[in-house]
Amino acid sequence: MAQEKFTFKKIDEMSGREMFCIARLRINTFVTEQEITVPELDDEDLTAIQVYLLNEDQTMALAVCRIFQEDGKWMLGRVAVAKAARGQKLGSKMMAQVHAYLKEHGADRLYCHAQWQAKPFYDYLGYKIQGEPFDEAGIKHTMMYYEL
Repeated sequence: MAQEKFTFKKIDEMSGREMFCIARLRINTFVTEQEITVPELDDEDLTAIQVYLLNEDQTMALAVCRIFQEDGKWMLGRVAVAKAARGQKLGSKMMAQVHAYLKEHGADRLYCHAQWQAKPFYDYLGYKIQGEPFDEAGIKHTMMYYEL
């Protein structure tokens, strides 16, 4: 998998299998692992662009995130890599493709509510902090942005 090609689709364009794989990875990561109790799927998913890489059999998502516009700003969220696929730089590869996609579509900056424990990942990618840390779903977060 040297040249992973991530898929960019809205929910209405996805198959049931694709949506199942994405939802399962997000639930495994945020609900099971991190014990976050706020709803995992929300109304933002109805219009967001889902970005994902499935395994060859299309039975599981290896890495996922979503991008959407909020108050005229592009936002990144629900970034997750499957436990079995961690350490393969899939998160960095996914973000490189997200950045290229947004740049091609005229965006100049991408924002995210980064979990504090994930801040080193975003630092590595070149994201900058904006403002003070805050609590979201019982977890310390910070607003970060990336200049495209």
